[in-house]
Amino acid sequence: MKTRKLLKLSILGYVLLSILLIYNRVDAAPSVEEELKPIIEQEGKKVAYLTFDDGPSRNTIRILDILDEYDVKATFFVMANETAEGETGYKEMIDRGHKIALHTYSHNYADIYTSKEDFFQNINRLEAFLEERYNIRTKLIRFPGGSKNVSSRQYGGPNIMSDIKVECAKRGYRFFDWNIDSKDGISPYVSVGEITSNVLRGAENKDTAIILLHDINAMTNTVTALPAIIKGLKEQGFIFKVIGDETEDMKF
Repeated sequence: MKTRKLLKLSILGYVLLSILLIYNRVDAAPSVEEELKPIIEQEGKKVAYLTFDDGPSRNTIRILDILDEYDVKATFFVMANETAEGETGYKEMIDRGHKIALHTYSHNYADIYTSKEDFFQNINRLEAFLEERYNIRTKLIRFPGGSKNVSSRQYGGPNIMSDIKVECAKRGYRFFDWNIDSKDGISPYVSVGEITSNVLRGAENKDTAIILLHDINAMTNTVTALPAIIKGLKEQGFIFKVIGDETEDMKF
């Protein structure tokens, strides 16, 4: 009898211990609600996409350092830069977790907008350059001048952009315009204050801000304006993301 009682007590103790361990394990594990909290907190927030065209340049590392300082990621629509400076720029963009997308190999309107064939030859050349040297593959494009630029017409006629956009869809590319222009690309002499104001005023009544900036050697005022732009957007309640497959289209 004693043996049987001891056995029963041992079994009961084992069961109780197992229940206690399971309870503690469940209690210690993060709940679904806790795991989803960061995602839920971002839902409904305003989103800003900082986008830089035309790089890499001498300013790229300074831009990246500022982005690091404020814990912000950006999207770089790049051209081909075969210099050592360019090589450093591409590698640092990748290593620091930013998004690289396509902006044509040359950015020369006479080369890229004469025909849709010329455009894709130029884009494909950039794709090959990025993949072979840096293992970068992307189907995201920003057209030089945007998807409704009129300058292209003098080279390829009135329908050139329409033809290119249709072909983009056929080939699996997605293109992105912008809804806020910092106007830093007009001239190196656009002031820091103007660049900052153009962005922050443009973002005031928006829930999604895709912001056009430039990564060009001469555009040092863009770099100087960047901290105030980031701080101002954060004060307006924006979080920052990079453009990706899940990003809603932004087309003129």
